[in-house]
Amino acid sequence: MSHAAATSSTPADQWVPSHCSMCYHGCPILAHVKDGVLVKIEGNPTAPATRGRLCPKGNAGAMRLYDPKRLKVPMRRTNPEKGLDIDPGWEEISWDKALNILEAKLRAVRDKDPNLLAMGGFNTHSWHWGNAFGLSFGTSNTCKNLFSAMGHMCGNGAHTAGEMIHNSMNTHPDLEYAEFTMIVGAALGECYQSAVAYGRILGDAKGREKFKLVVVDPQQSRAAAMAEEWVPIRPATDGAMLLAMMHVLLHEANIYDAHYLRVHTNAGYLIGADGYPLRHAQSGKPLVWDLATNQAREYDDPAIDPDQLALLGRFQTTVGEGQPGFQLLHDHLRQYTPEWAEPITSVSAETIRRLANELGQAAHIGETIEIDGKTYPYRPASVSGYRGLSTHTNALHTSWAMELINVLIGSTRAVGGARAWIGTMMPTSPATTLPGPDGLIFTPFQPHAFSFPPKMSSIPEYFPVAFDAGLLCYETQAHPEQYGNTPIEMLINEGGNPVLTGMNTQSTIEGLKAIPYMVDITLYVDETALFADLVLPDVTYLERWAWEGMWSVEDEGIQIQQPVVQPLYGIPHSADIYIELANRLGTMTGPLGFSSFLNMMQMTGGATEAVSQATVNDITHSYRSAKEYVETYVRAVAPQDEALVWKQGHNLKSKPAFKRYVPDCFGGHRIPLYSNWLKQVGDDLRRNMEAHDVFAKVPGLDPERVFFEYAPLPFWHPSVIENELPEFDLYAINWRTAIGGVGAGTVPATNAWLLEAAERDPYFARILINSSTARKKNLDDGQRVCVESPHGRIEGLLKYTETIHPEVLGTIGCWGHITDAAVAKGRGPGNFNSLLGRGLKYMGPSTLQAECAARVKIYPA
Repeated sequence: MSHAAATSSTPADQWVPSHCSMCYHGCPILAHVKDGVLVKIEGNPTAPATRGRLCPKGNAGAMRLYDPKRLKVPMRRTNPEKGLDIDPGWEEISWDKALNILEAKLRAVRDKDPNLLAMGGFNTHSWHWGNAFGLSFGTSNTCKNLFSAMGHMCGNGAHTAGEMIHNSMNTHPDLEYAEFTMIVGAALGECYQSAVAYGRILGDAKGREKFKLVVVDPQQSRAAAMAEEWVPIRPATDGAMLLAMMHVLLHEANIYDAHYLRVHTNAGYLIGADGYPLRHAQSGKPLVWDLATNQAREYDDPAIDPDQLALLGRFQTTVGEGQPGFQLLHDHLRQYTPEWAEPITSVSAETIRRLANELGQAAHIGETIEIDGKTYPYRPASVSGYRGLSTHTNALHTSWAMELINVLIGSTRAVGGARAWIGTMMPTSPATTLPGPDGLIFTPFQPHAFSFPPKMSSIPEYFPVAFDAGLLCYETQAHPEQYGNTPIEMLINEGGNPVLTGMNTQSTIEGLKAIPYMVDITLYVDETALFADLVLPDVTYLERWAWEGMWSVEDEGIQIQQPVVQPLYGIPHSADIYIELANRLGTMTGPLGFSSFLNMMQMTGGATEAVSQATVNDITHSYRSAKEYVETYVRAVAPQDEALVWKQGHNLKSKPAFKRYVPDCFGGHRIPLYSNWLKQVGDDLRRNMEAHDVFAKVPGLDPERVFFEYAPLPFWHPSVIENELPEFDLYAINWRTAIGGVGAGTVPATNAWLLEAAERDPYFARILINSSTARKKNLDDGQRVCVESPHGRIEGLLKYTETIHPEVLGTIGCWGHITDAAVAKGRGPGNFNSLLGRGLKYMGPSTLQAECAARVKIYPA
């Protein structure tokens, strides 16, 4: 039987639609089940982005389901001492007993202070249940990926910059129409969103006559191997190259889209001496300078010819002297020449200058294209990036510079330019950006409200634009006297293995040991579970009910997960545990109940045209299962497609052009070339911190660093690793690939089939070094070596290669497993993250992005 027979299957032999959770991207799948046993997983051919394809990790999902090493029963600790090398003395208990223990602990915490509970971790495509429980419980310590490595290890800087500029958590190339695409630090076609969908999209683009792919990366990724040009760059210096490219565009080539800047950005708003827009004396609206009448006018004055709005100059108005934001950017970029960037990045000034000109020329500024009977700007050139660009302490300003290059050439949300990744939790993607103040877009990631002392373990009160700060929780828990926070007394951790994936192993362990009571909901007894007091088995994604939007930039709609087989060993889904506890604790119903907060997350970003936020879940009804919630959700948000969703597992469809491209997708709202929003956040934070005398009371904060990044324009500052001692003369990095990430966390490293496939790669789990560098250091190919940073060391086998920057060592990340749960136990070069620094010093000043590269030295083992 083929998957085409899914609609005519029988109970004994059927294809069940669901979606994958072997990574974040949630590709739709069909599961072939015979007599209640899963025998095969395939891609779902009805999904528009993946079209029936599935990567090897998705195909290996069955091995996770039937892994004999899975945790099967609840266990509680009998040995109060905790450590990686200490036996917890596990005692198996019944589910009834485990739930009674949980209920009693939660009641005691809530009677004392609900905020002493934290909901931590990140359970892929199932995270919303735990957050809804935490909010209904009454704790602030939820919804920020607390006590995890999420955000830090992927894209804190990129998420914040993208949301700030054009409501996009990630910026992607519009490969369908692109002619010139530059990828900076992202594994396009491997793990930059759906590798399956991008493999097809990139393949189609490569088949066109006019298409050039340039990859800027310290290592030659598979994307770089397919590119027309690979540009090796020194780690954590991408921002310097991007600023220099903008310098070339403005000061040498004079290439920028003036019409786009005038109509779709605030580039013409007049900025006064205080760094804020000059405002009309009566209306308070920002002023612009009208060259036709030679006077200041309100920015939205209908009498202004947009092409007569001044971008350059200095003008005297009745409310003071001002310059257009574009003029300020123009002047600001003067310092960032290619010659300045060359010694920072190791990329020659000639290469930087050539690439900037190629990008500008490929933008086709002024041209249009017709799609579906409508005319759109045609700007088939863009710069995009993700993890390699964003996992450094200068990530915000680096990612911001990347965004502004696209704004300058008018390619942000234009055909062939830079596309937005939004709407992963929305039943349908938004038709336009949301309106904000002064004619600009609304920034969905609004700054966290200030309070002192801070209410959350991740202290976003001091760092209001941090996308999430789960890693900092370990430091604040272990050293609250340094940060002014109240440590939690109970953690419910679900998903992830932060002892291996966290920024610094010792920091994570210290934080976990400082938590009086920890519950870990997990598939395996992994390294993090060794610090738990109560361990509860979880189901796999093939045994649970859940819902989510699609993580593809191509599609919109909803998709569901449903059990393809009955949960093994009688294990309940964590969602059903939270639902049971909410009913027991009386937090299920009402405006501050579990269902109400689930409504909020189900409709993230706004309701669809057909349904309001209040009509998904009935907040007066006591739901009893995740299945009941999922059925209610599908009925509410897809009333016309309900039968289709259950038949094929989704109602996904390609996003129409009007939602994808400017001008329609902006809805008349402008995007910020000049960010008075970020400047305002910093100024408000300074006032609040000074009013509460925070720095005198919180010794762990450095005022100079806290306020450092709150500027209206991106600027260059080096990563903190540039301050390490000179003896650490090399950089160490790691990266993700579709297979090469099998060591990440715990779950993939338990998969014997994936590990076997990965280890056929002779470069996998080796320490890669440029051949010329190795010879200069008298190191042999295959030799056992030590790699040491100021913070830790790893040991492994050396591998010569020409595909890595001469100053860089590269290896697999998040390895170093020691528990029997992992097939990967004892393999590889140890845990890369032990090389990383810890605490605020090694986090971005505003986003708290962890520095994921290290300065190291290498020597024979």
